[in-house]
Amino acid sequence: MKIARVRDTALALTAVAVLAACATAPAQNALLDEARAGYERAVNNAYAARGGTVELQSARTALQRAQAALEAGDDTVVVEHYAYLAKRRIETALEAGKVVAGEEAVAAAALERQRIMMEVRTREAEEMQKRALASAADADAARKRAMEQQEQAATARKQAEEQLARAQAATAAARAADEQAKRLAAQLEEMKAKKTERGMVLTLGDVLFDTGRSDLKPGALRTLEQLTAFLTENPERSAIIEGHTDSVGAEAFNQRLSEQRAQAVQNALIERGIAPARLSAMGFGPSKPVVGNDTAAGRQQNRRVEIVLPDVK
Repeated sequence: MKIARVRDTALALTAVAVLAACATAPAQNALLDEARAGYERAVNNAYAARGGTVELQSARTALQRAQAALEAGDDTVVVEHYAYLAKRRIETALEAGKVVAGEEAVAAAALERQRIMMEVRTREAEEMQKRALASAADADAARKRAMEQQEQAATARKQAEEQLARAQAATAAARAADEQAKRLAAQLEEMKAKKTERGMVLTLGDVLFDTGRSDLKPGALRTLEQLTAFLTENPERSAIIEGHTDSVGAEAFNQRLSEQRAQAVQNALIERGIAPARLSAMGFGPSKPVVGNDTAAGRQQNRRVEIVLPDVK
């Protein structure tokens, strides 16, 4: 317990240091501020501090990187990327804290129930034995009742053991769910997916295709393999594939090209074993730019394929 208090204090002091450093920054970012607030709550949560130490350390590192990027005047995307990573780590730490709290509560409740039941049965058995000694005429009945009480105590012990076994099974299931959540977060992080209102969104730049073509280039294979592995490991997830172009050229050509590129990605996933029913592909042409088309860099950002992974209901 002393080590846990020292660790909690260290995390809390670290949170204060991180927040104090951020308070002097000349710029602000809403997502980063939200991540900072979440981090402060997490490090002050004793259960999260014990169960999610590694995740909180990762969150602290991500916050420091986000702050450094903000102070350096980096692109908002960079700042919010690190802020998002920090939030995910904080959420995982809080979930781990819930697991720790649940484990302690379940174990304590099971032990307390067993202790109380044993005390009750013991007192009842002792009282029965006293009455049996006081009255020889009732000795046989008292012994019978005492035997019944012992049977009840044995039944109570068995029930307590069964409850403890169920609690342990529930704890194991919670740990498995936590591990699955960590694997999911790691997979999405590796693919650089971003959280949006529509779910997680993975953006594939136009480097996957030759100019004006819809054939996937060899360089796209690693990203598609990662996405295939993610969808295979998470069969409950579906994917919406959306093609986009810049505004250069005829609108009809761009619309058709965006549809063909989205279809090419869908076909590649189907070829790798993903069920067609889990996929949908559509093209939007130049109708949904992320930035203006007045510069080459802007047009390059607009030429993209977005893979939307809706949240599971």
